Amino acid sequence: MNTFRKRHVLILMACVGLIAGACSSGAANPPIETIRPVTTAAPTVAATPVPSTVVAAANVPVSLTEWKVAVPETLKAGQVTFDITNDGSMQHEMLVFKSDLAPADYPVDANGDIIEEGAGVTLVSDGDNLDPKGTQSRTVDLSEPGAYLFVCNLPGHFKAGMFTVVTVVPATTAEVPITLSEWKVGAAPSIKAGEVLLAMMNSGSIEHELLVFKSDLPLASYPTDANGDIIEDGPGVTLISDGENIDPSGSQARALDLSQPGTYLFVCNIAGHFKAGMFQLENVVN
Repeated sequence: MNTFRKRHVLILMACVGLIAGACSSGAANPPIETIRPVTTAAPTVAATPVPSTVVAAANVPVSLTEWKVAVPETLKAGQVTFDITNDGSMQHEMLVFKSDLAPADYPVDANGDIIEEGAGVTLVSDGDNLDPKGTQSRTVDLSEPGAYLFVCNLPGHFKAGMFTVVTVVPATTAEVPITLSEWKVGAAPSIKAGEVLLAMMNSGSIEHELLVFKSDLPLASYPTDANGDIIEDGPGVTLISDGENIDPSGSQARALDLSQPGTYLFVCNIAGHFKAGMFQLENVVN
C-alpha cells in the first residue's frame, strides 16, 4: 500500500476509532502450487456476468476471485464508477494503473509484486482491501484512452495472474450493436469506415463467438475444412478480429479498426455454426 493510503487509514482510526487492515496484512500468500508466471496476456476471466461496454459515469460491476479480476476488457473513456465485490475466499484489493508496458514488463520487487511508484507506470486508482464478500464503490478517471491494468497487488497476487488489461477507447467511438443467436449474426449490413466498438450480445441458448474476416472472395469460395468450418488462416482471407466465446445472455465489447472500406464477413465459426448460416456480410463504406 502506498504512503497516501496509510495516512488515510490513520486519519480514519483517529476520527472514528475503526480498525482498518493494512494492504498487505490479513491476506495469506497464495499456495505455491497456484502461482503462475506473469504473461503479456490477461488471464481468462471467469463467467461472472459483466457488461460489455460503458459510457461516462456508468456503473460497472467488478468481481475479485482467486486469481482473477473480472472486468470488461474494453470500456469507453470517461469517469467510470466500479462496483467491486470480493467473491473470493481471502482478502483482495483493486488497483488501476495506466501504462503502455505489457504486464510482464511492469516494475516489480524481489517478490514479484508491482512497485506502485515504479518507472513506466502510473497508479490512477487505489482503495481499501476487501474482505471476502466485501463490497466497494469507486469512481475512476478513465478519460484518457489507452491501456490500463486492473490488478490485485497484495503479496503474490499479481504473480498469480490476478489482473486484467483493459483497453479504453475514445468516448466518441462509433458503437456497432451485434446480436448472436441460432443461427444468425444480427447487425446493420453497412458500417461507416473508421474505428468502431463491437457491442455483442448472445441472445441464443448456446455458446457463440464473433470472428471478422476481410476478403474479396465470394462467400462460397471461403476456405473450409472437411466439416465445413472456415480455415481461419486459409488462403484468400484475413482474420482481423477474434475474441472469447460468449455464453448465453453474455456480452462482449471489442475495439476494431474498420478504416479500410470493403467487404467483411462477421461469422460464428464454432463447429457447424458457419455451415448453419450463422454469418453476415458487412459493407464498410466511407
